[in-house]
Amino acid sequence: MKVLRKIYIVVFIGACFSLFLLMPFSHSDMTAEKREAAQLPSIKTEDGKLNMDYFDELTSYFSDNFAFRQELATTDARIKSTVFHTSNQEKVVVGKNGWLYFNGSLNDYFGRNLLNKREIYAVSKTVALMQEYAESKGARFIFAVAPNKNTLYPENMPDNYLAATGDTNIECLGEQLAETKVRGYVSVQTGGRPEVTSELPVEQSINYVDLQTEFLAQDKILYHKWDSHWNNEGAAFACDKLLSSIDKFHYDYSNEPYTVEADHSGDVWQLIYPSWRCLDENVEYEKTHTYTYLNPVESVEDMFIVTSCPEGEGSVVMFRDSFGNALLPYIADEYEKGLFMKGMPLNVKQVEQQQADTLIFEIVERNIPNIIAYLPVMDAPARHLEGEDIIDVSEKLRETVLEYEDKVSQVVIYGELNPEFVNTDTDVFLEVITPDGTFNYYEATPAAYIKPDEGADMSYYYGAYLNKELAPEGSEVRVVYGTDDEFYGAKKIVLSYN
Repeated sequence: MKVLRKIYIVVFIGACFSLFLLMPFSHSDMTAEKREAAQLPSIKTEDGKLNMDYFDELTSYFSDNFAFRQELATTDARIKSTVFHTSNQEKVVVGKNGWLYFNGSLNDYFGRNLLNKREIYAVSKTVALMQEYAESKGARFIFAVAPNKNTLYPENMPDNYLAATGDTNIECLGEQLAETKVRGYVSVQTGGRPEVTSELPVEQSINYVDLQTEFLAQDKILYHKWDSHWNNEGAAFACDKLLSSIDKFHYDYSNEPYTVEADHSGDVWQLIYPSWRCLDENVEYEKTHTYTYLNPVESVEDMFIVTSCPEGEGSVVMFRDSFGNALLPYIADEYEKGLFMKGMPLNVKQVEQQQADTLIFEIVERNIPNIIAYLPVMDAPARHLEGEDIIDVSEKLRETVLEYEDKVSQVVIYGELNPEFVNTDTDVFLEVITPDGTFNYYEATPAAYIKPDEGADMSYYYGAYLNKELAPEGSEVRVVYGTDDEFYGAKKIVLSYN
């Protein structure tokens, strides 16, 4: 018996050491995790000092690079998912009937850590200001939220995962968007670039395409089984709803012949089964795409993609996330020129630079909070507050934070409001008094210039980009915020540029 125990110990230790000894002959592909494998650390830092994090970095290196990492992880995942119906990967939820879900959507599914009413208003207001800017530059605007997979198809979530009973971010935002009005001086046309007028101010609704309602109304599944995104049929369906909202003529795929092919590598599948190649089914239409890339592109995952399609008409700028990967080809086919951008903050000024006639903003449900976590880059619109009574609250103990950063031709003014004077629908303005004594007002965006920590309350952030010609050096600036006839003014600062 003692001999058997010794043999077992030797074999066990040998097996463990083999995982490290064979590391030079094994390669860890971290593509599915969207990161690079940890590198072997150095005992000294670049400046010659002792690396105090050496052992932590060494642990990460072995964790990422031991031999047969993917194969062992896949084997472990298959056993746990098959026998125990659970996941060994924190980013993956193993559902029923072989379905896989992305863990990042669970806050929405459970109804936890949701945005409060003020934050929902701030999101809606930010979108409204983006639409106003786009339309002031002659472009039509489309905003859409791609629903999480388990929002549309909860029936295959695990039985012990109980869905929220109240409204989540996507429902609350949809209701608020319907109430929020866009201020501007624009007459929107159905063909070509809209004509911008400046005769009378108008109020109009946000052009929000409610994809949640549209997808739920379909009697077929339009998302992948092993991926967190819609399939090609879902992307074509979304494209139709987006472009129909601005009455743009486009190709209708609803009657287009197609086949179903097992040719899609699911992102969630790759996370949980990294060495098990099994392709998800996808719809493949007979009609081929006709757009081409005008810049070097490795894949639709690229952050910056420029397209051309001679058969298309007009120019589009599209802000997108990973749901835009499948959507991009259908949008690109409809426009002669396209610019597709990923990442935050959103540079809304690209609309003017590209002379685009359409701006599309697509974001997935689970990323709704990011809309106010990153201040969009766009000029703050001028407003008229001269007739309003502004109550000076600059001596309050909790002062409004007012800071600024000197840009090349612009200044960005940002900070946090005093919560004591903020209601759900409080709007934020900047009062700028130029050195010659001229008073001007501009509306700020209720979004953070410096990204807050994840889960932080974003109710009180604001920011605005101003051209330095409108706020020259020596100008006095203060924040004015309120609702209707009750406005509060913060302490003034003087702008000084480098």
